[in-house]
Amino acid sequence: MEQHPEVKSWLQNRPEETKRGFALHLQSFCEAIGKTPEEWQRLDKVEARDLAWNFVKPLIAEHSSVVKSTLTCLKSWYRNLNGEVLPFDSARGGKHYFHIRRKKAAVEHIPSKAEMYQIVDMTSSLRDKTMLLLLFQAGVRVNVLEHITYGDVAEQLDEETIVLKITGKLDYKLRGRDIPFYYTFLNGEGSATLKQYCKVKHKDRVHAKPLFYTWGNKAISQKWVLKIVKMCVKRAGFNPATMWTHTIRKAFRKIVRQTNIDDDDKEQLMGHVIQGSRESYYDKKDVGLIMEAYQQCNFSRELPDSEVAKLQRQLDDSRLGHRSLEKENEDLKRRIANTETKIESLEKLIREALKQD
Repeated sequence: MEQHPEVKSWLQNRPEETKRGFALHLQSFCEAIGKTPEEWQRLDKVEARDLAWNFVKPLIAEHSSVVKSTLTCLKSWYRNLNGEVLPFDSARGGKHYFHIRRKKAAVEHIPSKAEMYQIVDMTSSLRDKTMLLLLFQAGVRVNVLEHITYGDVAEQLDEETIVLKITGKLDYKLRGRDIPFYYTFLNGEGSATLKQYCKVKHKDRVHAKPLFYTWGNKAISQKWVLKIVKMCVKRAGFNPATMWTHTIRKAFRKIVRQTNIDDDDKEQLMGHVIQGSRESYYDKKDVGLIMEAYQQCNFSRELPDSEVAKLQRQLDDSRLGHRSLEKENEDLKRRIANTETKIESLEKLIREALKQD
């Protein structure tokens, strides 16, 4: 596929695994129909659609997920020429529509806030802790960690709340869903940890450098992030088979859903499409309004009852001490006032004495 300059350019800015998968699907399809990628791309959309459908139709019964990824590849490559879309049927059904039965995990455990912090505390480095807090408190997809750079946060490291503008460049999932961007945020422990991490690991302040990197300053891969998540889950005493990176995003969703904010704000913070005509009336550029909605979501740690009782006793003691100090201050003011009165009386007597012989 690299022998075709147009194909190489089409694959250039995609993740490595997507490059390999798309190249394999396109190569297999073109070999089956006896045409080059460019020749098929320049066919009429109906003729191109029929060739694609006849290629995948025998695989639908047993390999529906492969069919879906193949059609995704072919649609993208055909659209790459001039934006023309292959006329496949919609989800309402039709001749060229099929339903994929997704295989769901037998057991999935979405951690609570307390459990999530148990997992975060099991990290072995400042980088890993920052990544897990970013996944949890900002709710970003794992591919954002691979694509985000230091420059995306460099100008906000003095701010209390860090604004993250997630575009298709950072989250490739947005490209296929016609979402140009969405805003999410990071504050509290998440922003403090990110600032500390940047101070330690980005002393050179190179904006193009990956925010999370490994040996050779290469961006951390999604597979490596998954290994870190699984390792921390196991250390925290949970079953690693029931949690993965997207489970953390669901933990973010759980907190957002329970917060008393507008439903459109909830979908915006998740980076989802707002359904119906509400999409047209929602102002995605009003960062201040979206930030207010995010700040109502409580991602801070919950103290245990014993610690809360201890802090309450300290607060009561400080209040008693404050009252005692106020009383002493009032007594001191009265003594000062009495002393000033006595001084004035003494000065008056001295003036009268000086007038006499």
